[in-house]
Amino acid sequence: RRSLCWPPTCLNSTAAAWNYTLKSLGCATNEEIYYWGEYEQLIYDSYINPGTADTLTQIEKLNSDLQEAEALGKKVAPGIYAHLALLYAADGKDSHSKQALNQEKALYPESKIFIDGMFIRAAKNNKEKQL
Repeated sequence: RRSLCWPPTCLNSTAAAWNYTLKSLGCATNEEIYYWGEYEQLIYDSYINPGTADTLTQIEKLNSDLQEAEALGKKVAPGIYAHLALLYAADGKDSHSKQALNQEKALYPESKIFIDGMFIRAAKNNKEKQL
């Protein structure tokens, strides 16, 4: 005996209902997981309009974003501290750079291998320069 709902029509309507339900649940919030501040715009500008913001300006903007994220109680987006470290290194502030990389590693443990590798390469480069 066959059921009243033949599989192709049942599956299509059931799949459509689940699809609608999942999409509506996924759109239930507009809350950002991370605080991005001006980070995305800085990255965009550095590729599209290189030289529009010098290193110090970028450092100031990112530090301002970090302070604002803290004031709002939001988690900083991945990569912001790493990018800040790159800017500090470019400006010759090695201790600040190292501190920012350690902060990135503390917030995002999955970056540990990458950042530790950067520390190893930097130490190796410094040792070679001394020879």
